[in-house]
Amino acid sequence: MVSGEITKVNLIKQLYKAITTEELAAFIGAGLSIPAGFKNWKEMLREPAEDISLDVEKEEHDLVGLAQLYCNSKDRTSVDNLITNNFASLNSPTENHKLLAQLPIATFWTTNYDKLVEKALEDNNKLPNVKTADEQLRGTNQPFNAIVYKMHGDVDRPNRAVITRSDYEKYGYDDRKLFREVLEGDLLTKTFIFLGFSFSDPNFNYVIARLRVLLEDQGTRSHYCIMKREESSDGKKSYAQIKQELQIQDLKRYGIQTCIIDDYSEITEILSALVNKYRRKTVFISGNASNYGPFSSEEGKKLITDLAFSLAKGGNHIVNGYGLGVGTYVINGVAKYCYSDNTKEINDILTLMPFPLDFSPGESANDFYSKYREVMIRKCGIAIYVFGNNEDKTVSEGVFKEYEISKKLGLVSLPIKATGGASSKIYETVLGDETVRKDLDTMKLLGQESENVDDIVQATITAVNLLNEEE
Repeated sequence: MVSGEITKVNLIKQLYKAITTEELAAFIGAGLSIPAGFKNWKEMLREPAEDISLDVEKEEHDLVGLAQLYCNSKDRTSVDNLITNNFASLNSPTENHKLLAQLPIATFWTTNYDKLVEKALEDNNKLPNVKTADEQLRGTNQPFNAIVYKMHGDVDRPNRAVITRSDYEKYGYDDRKLFREVLEGDLLTKTFIFLGFSFSDPNFNYVIARLRVLLEDQGTRSHYCIMKREESSDGKKSYAQIKQELQIQDLKRYGIQTCIIDDYSEITEILSALVNKYRRKTVFISGNASNYGPFSSEEGKKLITDLAFSLAKGGNHIVNGYGLGVGTYVINGVAKYCYSDNTKEINDILTLMPFPLDFSPGESANDFYSKYREVMIRKCGIAIYVFGNNEDKTVSEGVFKEYEISKKLGLVSLPIKATGGASSKIYETVLGDETVRKDLDTMKLLGQESENVDDIVQATITAVNLLNEEE
């Protein structure tokens, strides 16, 4: 490995650490929008170059200069139209945008004019606060979940976009001076993951160079980027490979470590692993209990209370639909933990989503409850099933439906067999499911026939911890 490289495993570990401290930020470059239909800059400027009798192949190392020459020869409106025509139709976020939106990232920076970051956040029920110019940096009274800084502007205001050499020359002086200062502050206080970014942007390079000089004695903060490996030539290092290795070493000067991948699909794999790791700290407890099966009423209530207490103590967030005979004791367990640790509040640990008693006219009960369950479950990574029985001693259909939704959404299911009802049925179903074979050993911890509440709770917590230790 070249000095400045980081492995995928260590990258995921470092990014997850930044998530747990609420310091992860994302910097999105043009490369991330290519699967959504974005032409790279060279292709976008091919026709404009021909219009002014130039060859984009000969100008590819100075595309900013080429855009300026096109603007000089035509007018600014022609450049604005170029942005509108190429970016207005980009409205379907890529899988990578969707994965980023699922992470608790509160700060996004992008050099892109498209709206893919904002759209992905909105699709994930998050409110973006979009900043494209200095005058928008003042505080807002509107609620938001993430700030999106578009340092080169937006497709809706192409006349204010940064694209020509003149635009770049004014940046940080006559235009977006505060933007540059905010970026400096974020680079000092947050951990960035750079995706689809080539590090050829002069505005960004000015900022990181300035920070390196100012912080030379203290050292810069660690940031991370992902690059595709350059191919070799006839088994020997190609010119592109040599240059890439030198670039990796150079980025290290600015505190940026590079993860090299062989295929762009690995970006999706890395983000998926990060999302799964993050989601597994959110546990869905599914269940209802008209009776507590093999347990006495006191033992059944203690099992649920102790399970919720132990999950909360382990730093997990709990989601629950307040099922009969279960929800009350989930609350009890979390409340007991919060009382024992007065730095925690119930809302920080528990999301309670009781089922509404009525729903929209014209919508069937089945459709409504299915959608409601999906909203409740989709942010979780692990589902624990307890009991699941009705007054007539039949298995709870609702709990089994929650298992089916959990499976569809990719959650790991941990049914506690000893509690009986739907949980026992789900245990047997999961045991025969080939698609979850890698998690079967963990799940089998919950297959014991013991009626000792402490043993069952300990086995469940062990299973949850094992899943969270997986890389």
